[in-house]
Amino acid sequence: MTLRHSLLAVLTLGPAYGYQLHAEVIERTRRDAPLNVGQIYSTLDRLRRDGLIEDAGTTADGLPLYGLTDEGAIEARMHLTEPDLADWHEMVERVLLALSLPGDQAEALVANYRRLWSPREGVSHEVLDPTGGAAQGAAEHAARLLCSAALAWLDSLPAIEPWPLRTDRRRRGRRAAENAHPAS
Repeated sequence: MTLRHSLLAVLTLGPAYGYQLHAEVIERTRRDAPLNVGQIYSTLDRLRRDGLIEDAGTTADGLPLYGLTDEGAIEARMHLTEPDLADWHEMVERVLLALSLPGDQAEALVANYRRLWSPREGVSHEVLDPTGGAAQGAAEHAARLLCSAALAWLDSLPAIEPWPLRTDRRRRGRRAAENAHPAS
C-alpha cells in the first residue's frame, strides 16, 4: 500500500501532525517495512502540492496540522474501497487500515478483494514453458494456493472496533533498554 494513500486514509479521521500520522499508519496497518519519519513529511509535501491536503492550523504547542481537501477525501475513499490488484501484502495493509476506520469502506473493500482473488473461469495462463510444463504447473499451483489463502483470510477477519486518532503525544527516539544497568 502506498504511503500516500495510507496518509489520506488516516486523515479521514481529522487533522493530524506529521509524527502522529507516522505512528497511526504503523499502528493501523501493522506495516512490515520500516517507515522513516522523513518519508511522512516528503509525502505530505507532495500531497499538499497535488491539492489533496491543506494546512489545518497548529497544535497547542505549534506543530503544523494537515487536513484533507475535498479531492483528498475522494481519493482516500476510492483507495479504501477499490483495490486494483490482487497482491497479498497490499491487501493485508489496506484491509487492516480500512477496518481501523469508522464507516462502511471495509465491507466494500473486502467484497472487492474477494472478487479479485476468486478464480476466473475461462482464463488461460498458457505461456511458452521450456520445462515441458513442470514450471508452469508449479506456478499455477502456487497461484491457486495464494488465492485460496487470501480468500480464507478474508473470510476469517475478526471484528475490529474502529478507533479515533490518538491524541496523546508520542515520545520520539529510542526506547530505553530494559535492565541496561542491572543492580549490583
